[in-house]
Amino acid sequence: MGVITVAGGGPTVNLLASGVDVGIGAVNAVAAVVFALAFCWRLDQIRRAGWGLQPLAMMIAVAALTLAFVVVDDSVADVLNEVGFTGLSRVAFYALLAIGVAALVVVFFFPGKVTRERRAGWEALPLVVALVGLQVTMLVIPVEIRTATIDEWTVQNWGFALFMLIASGYLAYGFVACVNSVRKFYATADGYLRVSLGLLMTGLTCLAVGAVCQIVFVIVSATNVVRSPWLLTTNRAVAIVGVVTFLMGISYPMVYARVQSVAANRRRRRLDAELVPLWRLVTDAVPGVVLPDAGRLTPTTRLHRRVVETRDALTQLSPRVPAVFGYAEPEVQARLLRAAVAGHDPREGDGGAVRDLAPADGEGLEADAVPLIRLARALDAVQLVEEPADR
Repeated sequence: MGVITVAGGGPTVNLLASGVDVGIGAVNAVAAVVFALAFCWRLDQIRRAGWGLQPLAMMIAVAALTLAFVVVDDSVADVLNEVGFTGLSRVAFYALLAIGVAALVVVFFFPGKVTRERRAGWEALPLVVALVGLQVTMLVIPVEIRTATIDEWTVQNWGFALFMLIASGYLAYGFVACVNSVRKFYATADGYLRVSLGLLMTGLTCLAVGAVCQIVFVIVSATNVVRSPWLLTTNRAVAIVGVVTFLMGISYPMVYARVQSVAANRRRRRLDAELVPLWRLVTDAVPGVVLPDAGRLTPTTRLHRRVVETRDALTQLSPRVPAVFGYAEPEVQARLLRAAVAGHDPREGDGGAVRDLAPADGEGLEADAVPLIRLARALDAVQLVEEPADR
C-alpha cells in the first residue's frame, strides 16, 4: 500500500497506489497477449470468410490496441523516446488507442454496409483532429515533463493539460459511441453473442467513466478549483476493471468457439467409435463402398466418412432386408441386418430395388448418424445376448 501526501498542508491520503500500478502493469501485459491472440484469430476469420469493412475495422482495432499495450512497456517507451523525440511513446500510446477506438466505433456500428461506410468516413475527421492535436500539444510541453506521470503538478502546465484533455476526450467520445451502438444490438442478441456484447458494453462503459474521471481531474487540477487525487486512482481502478471486462468480451467468442470445437470433436470421436461395429459388419459384406485411405483425418471428417460408407453399404444390402425392418425395434433390425449380411452374395446381384434403411433424424452430420448409432448399439446388445447362449 502506498501513501500519497498532498502538498500544501492537506491531509495525507492513504491509497492503494502501488497496488493499482502493479495491477495496471499486469493488465497491460495480459492485454498485449490477448489482443495479439485476437489479432491472429481475426486474420484466420478473414482468411476463411473474406474481407469487408467490418472485418477490416476489427483487425485494425485489435492491431492498434495490441501495439498500444506494447508501446506502454517501459523498455519499448525508452527506445521510442530515444530514437524519436522525448514524449513520442506517450503520443504513440494515445494515438494507437485513438485509432483502435475509432475502428471499434465502425465495428460496433451495426446498420447496413453503406451506412457503416459513411460512418467510417465521418469518424476520420475527429480522429485526424485528435491525432494532430496530440502531436502539436506534445511539442509545446516542456521536455522534462513530457514523459512524467499525470498528477496535480504536471497538469499545471497547460500544454500537458491540453494533451491529456484531447487524449481523454477522444477516448471518452469513442467509448460512449461504442456503448451506444452495442446497446442497440444487445437488446436483440442471444446466446454466446449476448454474453460477449454484455461484457464488451460493461468494459467500454467502465473505460468511458475512467476517461471522464481523468478529464475532470485535469480540469479541476489545472484551474486549482479543488484537489482531487482520488479521481486519478478512480480512473486507474475503473480502467483496470474496464480493460479486463473488455478483454473478456473480446476473448469470449474465441474461447466459446474453442470449447464448442473441443466438445464437438470429443462427441464425434465417441459417435465414430460407437459406429464401428455396424460399419465393420456392412463394409465386410460390401467392401467396395470403403473409400481409399486418406491418412490422418479430423474427427468430423472421419465420422462423416464412416457415415457415408455405412449408408452406402446399407443401401446395397437393402434389397435383402425385409420391409418389416422399417418399423421393427432396433434389436429386431439388428437381427434382420445380420441375416441379410449372411445371405449377401455379390455375384447374385442386388435382387430388388434399393431403399434407405436408416433415414436421418434431422439435418446435419450428427442427425445423420443418430439412426446408425441406434442400430450399432442394437448390434452390440444382440451380440452380448447371443454370445453367452453360444457357450
